[in-house]
This record gives sequence, C-alpha cells and structure tokens, in this order.
Amino acid sequence: MNELGLIVYCGTVPSTQDLAREILQRPPVQIRAVVAEHQTAGRGRYGNRWLDTPGESLLMTLLLRLQAEESARAGQLAFVLALAVADALREQAGLAVQFKWSNDVLVNRRKLAGVLIETASDAHQQMWALAGVGVNLLQSDFPEEIRENATSVLLETGRRLPVEPLAQQLLRSVNHWMQVWRRDGLPRVLAEWRKADVTAGHLYRLPSGETGVARGIDDHGNLQVEVAGQVVAVTAAEPVRGICARGE
Repeated sequence: MNELGLIVYCGTVPSTQDLAREILQRPPVQIRAVVAEHQTAGRGRYGNRWLDTPGESLLMTLLLRLQAEESARAGQLAFVLALAVADALREQAGLAVQFKWSNDVLVNRRKLAGVLIETASDAHQQMWALAGVGVNLLQSDFPEEIRENATSVLLETGRRLPVEPLAQQLLRSVNHWMQVWRRDGLPRVLAEWRKADVTAGHLYRLPSGETGVARGIDDHGNLQVEVAGQVVAVTAAEPVRGICARGE
C-alpha cells in the first residue's frame, strides 16, 4: 500500500479492464490500480486489440471513483489521463510527448502509449471510471505493419524502464490531474493538453464511413474535422494510422 492506494500486480490476465470490473463487484473497493505482465485480450478504443509481449509494457487500469455529477462527463478523463501519462514519462524517462485525439500519446509522432476510458458500477451501484493505460517500454522492434507508427521507451532513450516506479508515478500524476479537473474543470485540462497537441492534419474515419482532415479540438474536447469542405465537431472518429493529409 502506498500513500495513494493499493496497486495489485498480476501475471497474465485476459484484460486489466475486465479484472478491474471484477474487483468492483467485491466491496469494499480498496484497490486503486491493477497492473499485468501480459494481456491475452487487451483492447483499445473501437474494439482494436492491444498486442503485447509479456513483460515489455506497462499494462494498467486505474479505478477512479466518480462523484454523482461526473459520470456524464467521464469521457473527459481521456485528457486527464493523457496529461498524467505525460508527467509520469517525463519524471521517469525524461521524455517529452505529444497528444493525438482522442487517446494516443506519441513521441516523435510515433505511438508510445494509449488510454482507454470505460465506466462501470460496483456492487452498490456506485459509478467508477476504469482508466486503462498501455505504455510500450522494452520493445526493441515491432511487427512490420506498425513499425513505422510505434515506438517504446527503450527505442527513444536506450533505457530499460521498470514497470513498478512508472506505475507508482502514474498513480500520483493521475491523483494530481483529477484534482485539477474537479477544481478547475475541463478548460484548464484542455489548455495543458493543447500545448502538446499534434492532432491537426491527421486523417480520421467517421462512423458514417466518410474520411476527413482533423483541424483540432473544440472547447468540449470534440474533434473538429473537415469533411467535404465543411468543418464539423464529432465525438467519435477513428484515426487512419500514420497518415496526414497532403500538404499538412
């Protein structure tokens, strides 16, 4: 137990998100985070699989108790978690990262980490946010299909960063940015997030199947995307990996 709560470290699990859901059904919930060495069914947004080799990544889900009025805006926590990941990587690895809407953490425009926010209720119907974080740590290479778009702490720094201190730092950083979000709201969080935002110019595929060029994010955290010459704000869109619009 550290000063912010208990982190449970596991071996191989289907998914840290699913394990966190199980924990919620066994009150009282005293665990703040679960970390796994390997996931057999890890996932990201839009049902995309998160692939990992055992022991090479930080695979973590934080259990964040939500106040009654926060459940409807839990999606904003993707920005909160991105800032926390950035702080933890700066403290532990000396890395400066960039952000791409809605959940990518990049270094030199290659994906280093991702965030997944889901919500669930516990056995007493208390709502929680399950904040999944995956960080590439020790990979020296990637499969050919993602090699140009992925990176790791080892590739960027030459350092073999251990999981435990990064997990502990991330828990501290999340605690800080949750306080900021609750005290100052989304505008303060977005102001910090925008300082490292590289979303503009990337291509995104909308649920309609149309593809558009990102122009940034609005003050509600929605993606502004240009489709057929018109800029619209959307809450859901999937990036077309590794592609920027011509001339961007």
